[in-house]
Amino acid sequence: MTDMTDMTNRHVVTRSALVHGLTGLGIRPGDTVIAHTSLSSFGYVAGGAHSVLLALRDVLGPHGTLVMPAFTPQLSHPSTWRAPDLARAAADPDTAAQIPPFDPLCTPAARTMGVLPELFRTQPGTRRSSHPHVSFAAQGPHAETIVRDHPTPFRLAAHGPLGRLWDLDATVLLLGAPWNKCTALHLAEYATAYPGRRAGLWAVPAPDGAGRTRWQEVPELLVWEGDFDAIGAAYEAAGAPPATARIGGALCRAVPLRPLVRFACRRLADHRDLSRGIPPPGWRDVVDAASALPAGHLGAALPEAATKKEIT
Repeated sequence: MTDMTDMTNRHVVTRSALVHGLTGLGIRPGDTVIAHTSLSSFGYVAGGAHSVLLALRDVLGPHGTLVMPAFTPQLSHPSTWRAPDLARAAADPDTAAQIPPFDPLCTPAARTMGVLPELFRTQPGTRRSSHPHVSFAAQGPHAETIVRDHPTPFRLAAHGPLGRLWDLDATVLLLGAPWNKCTALHLAEYATAYPGRRAGLWAVPAPDGAGRTRWQEVPELLVWEGDFDAIGAAYEAAGAPPATARIGGALCRAVPLRPLVRFACRRLADHRDLSRGIPPPGWRDVVDAASALPAGHLGAALPEAATKKEIT
């Protein structure tokens, strides 16, 4: 028998209710937004994820630009696998060679990203950046500008799509999603030399031309979302709270990206210390990165001499 106790008194959220809530958050036609959504937090959305996507497009209009992360951690090197029962397969070079390389048109966003990013990725007119692990999907007049250049090293730094969102003075939308899903906060990690900041070599997949996958190591920052909730709470308490609204059961926030990232930079410098942290599996040659990164400053260009090394 199905347990119905968690399915009583649910909010029913319609497309028009979503439009009303988004408008109440201050979203206007022509805006550029990056949206993070927890569909289940709304309650029961009539029409599901498609209704949320249509409402976002209704509010932004034809001159607005919508962006969502379309990340693909399922394409990570087997050396990152943590489960003990996968250890033997992870050590077999053939396992890594058979993980498909990233295809912006065909590779689905990970299930952990939620239903909406994958739906958005497949829509006509949606463009996608080229990073094999942390691509962004975008639709609207600024879509091509946002996704056109996405360097493989230092993937979430200002020389990629997040930097273009900074340039466009974008708004972060957290639709039922917590602060630890706010991808824009990674900009602050690359821009701030907090204690314990580290960089290393990270493996990314690429086609080998013969139907298999080769792996390259690129320089990368070890990012961490563990204090993003605290950063968000501190930002809300600091006197410049984001616009908030309840849409169904979801607490939704609209946050200007630039002041949020500036605040996060100060917060990381004063409160983050990861000097006792242990690098997770899959990283090599991890070193201290307390000094400035080549792509760490907002507006910085991709370093010309980013090194790549092939691994097995």
